[in-house]
Amino acid sequence: MTGNVRRNCDYMEPSAKDPAKIQSMFSTIAHRYDLLNRVLSLGIDRSWRKFAVGQLPKTENAYYLDVATGTCDVALEIVNSIPGSRVQGVDFSTGMLELGKEKVMTAQLTDSIDLRFGDATALPFQDNTFDGSIIAFGIRNVQEYKKGISEMGRVVKSGGRVVILEFTSVQNRIFKPLYRFYITKVLPSIGEIISGKKGAYTYLPQSMLSFPAPDELKKTMEETGLQNVRYHKLTLGAVTVHVGSVP
Repeated sequence: MTGNVRRNCDYMEPSAKDPAKIQSMFSTIAHRYDLLNRVLSLGIDRSWRKFAVGQLPKTENAYYLDVATGTCDVALEIVNSIPGSRVQGVDFSTGMLELGKEKVMTAQLTDSIDLRFGDATALPFQDNTFDGSIIAFGIRNVQEYKKGISEMGRVVKSGGRVVILEFTSVQNRIFKPLYRFYITKVLPSIGEIISGKKGAYTYLPQSMLSFPAPDELKKTMEETGLQNVRYHKLTLGAVTVHVGSVP
């Protein structure tokens, strides 16, 4: 994500995915981001991340890429659950990165986690650099998400994996109406109260509802060259974890 950070977080059409507006949104809510995740997911987001990290390939002295690392929850989960691993985190929000750096320093893991500003569609790394790449709740915010997935595969070594954790449109007939009500009515209101930013969480339900269904995302991953693509539905399909192998 590039461009100057704007202080106002206005309503955004999901089709636009203006990188500057999304960058601004995340920078303005960064200070409340972790709390919002815990409250809005009822604390389940921790288990989602843990499951996603568990899909990464385990190798000796593994080196992983965490795209849209945000406040580093995934990066921290990786180094805490995979002994000897190192993580390179990238994000396009300087506000999120600053908080991420603070969390990494507090955890005394600066030797294991490195952070830098970066665009998901033009990752600043050479081919075949990492043992695996992962993105959690970030791919739907990438304007050219297919290009972002392709980049995540490009920088991973042959035999490595690309893991995508993302919200999805619930298909369960019983749960779907309740889920839709929660993300379109309840979630924006709570998000606004906690973040103190009007409209900040209006974009989230729009992006969730407009993002491709699991089968479509699976197909997109295959089109980028990933193999053996599969996905796991978690919490009645509220989120999915897609996994693809790099040939």
